[in-house]
Amino acid sequence: MSYRVLLLSTLLVVLAGVYVYSSTGNTASCYIPEEQVKAIAERAMDAGVPYKYVDKFLKAVRKACEREDIKEEVLDLFRRFSSVNISGPVFNQLIDSLESDVHYRGKPELFETYAPPGVSVPTVYLTHQGFNVHHINALNVATAALNYRNDWDGFLRILDGMLRYLEEDDGVAFFKFYFAWETTKIPWVSSISQGIGAGYYAIAYAKTGNSTYLKVAKELVNSFSVPQEKGGFRVELPEGVFYLEYSNAPDDHVLNGFMLSLKGLSLYTKLVKDPEGERYLRDGIETLLKILPKYDCGGWSLYSPKHGKATERYHRLHIRLLYYLGKAEGVPQLVEYSKRWDSYLTNSGAKSELPRARSETEFWLSLVRSLKS
Repeated sequence: MSYRVLLLSTLLVVLAGVYVYSSTGNTASCYIPEEQVKAIAERAMDAGVPYKYVDKFLKAVRKACEREDIKEEVLDLFRRFSSVNISGPVFNQLIDSLESDVHYRGKPELFETYAPPGVSVPTVYLTHQGFNVHHINALNVATAALNYRNDWDGFLRILDGMLRYLEEDDGVAFFKFYFAWETTKIPWVSSISQGIGAGYYAIAYAKTGNSTYLKVAKELVNSFSVPQEKGGFRVELPEGVFYLEYSNAPDDHVLNGFMLSLKGLSLYTKLVKDPEGERYLRDGIETLLKILPKYDCGGWSLYSPKHGKATERYHRLHIRLLYYLGKAEGVPQLVEYSKRWDSYLTNSGAKSELPRARSETEFWLSLVRSLKS
């Protein structure tokens, strides 16, 4: 008997248990379609996922079957993952999302975070979609660990945990998202997690000397060459190249996402000698200088041309990012824009964002200097 046939035989036995028994000993019919569970498990084994992880998945299915209160979220999770290619990293996202739904008790709020037992990267709750792996949020947790607490162990723990979700192919790596946002099309990728991810893995490499971090950083930077129509996040505007925050919404040119990706490239290129990375950064800054007038609506900034004015939170983020990019890359025009947009705050009686912009910029630049010394 072949290894795959043996595994499938075992799978059928386990499935029979899932769809007959509940922990109370009563017979039960699970609300998750059996054919979806079987198909996903088979595809995972075909992709080389070790059986112990398939078994973990099936145990989570059994627990989910006993939780009618999470039925809507779990059914949506299986609908989404039944429509995509299953690989080891994709299967890891599915398991961690399902286990978060199963282990969390109570009614979560939108964007509430939760890490199931044994998982270092918190998942994020989305209405009707349950808990999901959210790479941008994970990098925000890493930012807080380093910037606010000087917690290198916490920073590296998040980056190590994220490697379980990294999808690599021929020297290019993506952190893909498998929940619906902006549009229902999945998976999608974001310039934020690609750019900030590259910068943070470069920092991790400079701190530890671990070559895995360097390899990942370079593979993330290589993704900046992939056009949106071929699964990337790069689009060409009349003003030049633009890196999308949401690859599934190519008409939505979100300013903060674009600038965050440039900040990540900036950190990366200060720590890793990479002409391609430097070119992606330089091209992006040239585009930024050309499009900024369109994002200045006279007294405030735009979140994106599609969505209109930024909230105060995003307007303040724009100021901090412009200041960092201007100082870090020696582009005084960007610093002037940060000061102009800050004046829109102070003229309205709000607190200036420039002190925080200066503090954050000095933190990152001094960190880079210390790692290079």
